[in-house]
Amino acid sequence: MKTFSNLTREERINKVMDQRRSDLALVLENLSEDLNISAILRTAESFGVGKIYIVHPRGVHPKISKNTSSGASKWLKVEYATSLKTCINKLKKDGFKVIGALVDPEAKVLWEQDFKGKIVILVGNEALGMSKEAQELVDKNIYLPMYGLTESLNVSVAAAIFLYEVVRQKEKNENTNNSH
Repeated sequence: MKTFSNLTREERINKVMDQRRSDLALVLENLSEDLNISAILRTAESFGVGKIYIVHPRGVHPKISKNTSSGASKWLKVEYATSLKTCINKLKKDGFKVIGALVDPEAKVLWEQDFKGKIVILVGNEALGMSKEAQELVDKNIYLPMYGLTESLNVSVAAAIFLYEVVRQKEKNENTNNSH
């Protein structure tokens, strides 16, 4: 954890903004609940995600809840798109590997994956999950195994767990590489 207690507010803000992860992005596909989007933005900001893409075929822009997001949206780079295919193709062209968060035991297990390099996590709609188009566009689908009777988590909780694991691995790899 990086602390900056000896810096002014402006210096702290600049330091934190400089440490955004340019190697990590998040795509939200057709989410319908503004509170879920707000919660995901708060989580993404806390993990230093470099950019968020909100994709909705009708170009809907969510009403971000300042209470739920804790003002995180003002610190994030958010881009809106109407075409998932265009968004994903742009990310791939920029060198990102696109990972789909899918509720499917046939997909790869989250913590068995290697998240080196530039990574995008794509999460789908709260009720329907990732679209067929998304499942075909991603480089790999991964999932969180469920050991109880519940088949899935709230999308904001799932996004938080996926982001945590990606950042955990990236931090571990960076610390290992810096110690040599």
